[in-house]
Amino acid sequence: MKNDDPDTNVDAVVAPQRPKIVTHYTDYEPPFDVAPIIERMLESVPPKYLVGLSEVVLTNTAGLPRKLRRSMTKNRGRKRKQSAARGLYYQEWNNRPAWIQIYVDNTLRGWEKGWWLKFRFVQEATLEDVLFHEIGHHIHFSVRPEYRETEDVADVWKVRLRRFYNRRRHWCLRAILFPFMPLIEMWSRSLDKRSFEKGWISRAELEEKAGRRGDTRR
Repeated sequence: MKNDDPDTNVDAVVAPQRPKIVTHYTDYEPPFDVAPIIERMLESVPPKYLVGLSEVVLTNTAGLPRKLRRSMTKNRGRKRKQSAARGLYYQEWNNRPAWIQIYVDNTLRGWEKGWWLKFRFVQEATLEDVLFHEIGHHIHFSVRPEYRETEDVADVWKVRLRRFYNRRRHWCLRAILFPFMPLIEMWSRSLDKRSFEKGWISRAELEEKAGRRGDTRR
């Protein structure tokens, strides 16, 4: 393999800083401290994929100006209100570096009063999808461009980054559950298929989960 991979060159030339985490809530307090979890997830992402990403803003929809609450964004060609989004990725524009905004209230909606949210594993699970999906957009637009549906690319990277994080973060749990992995894999595939049929995950995500177990370091 040649050594002229553009991603390798980025690592060699630049010593990237990780995105800064900014919290800005309006009349809202999350049921747990979100920032440290986001920090750990960012630490698991290979630095070359974060080059050019300046910050991750944790906020809630109540702080949106009325104009932005009524504004629309596109998702797979369909329009939806920005106030209904869980997260948004903003490309570099007018000398402002790229950044990510996560609406914590939308992300945790339906989970706030559940006793299960006291468990760290569940807290992480509620945040993984939105953070890694938006980082997937950054990888697509800034690091590894691909000529296909942007949401599909972000979903594929979401699966890879989440898998990489869980392997590093929960290696001990994986070791304990190793004897049961065939059953867990069977249950997981069944759940993924049902989620796809319900429209909860995309075909790209389903195929990435069902296919080769990629490694984000490749």
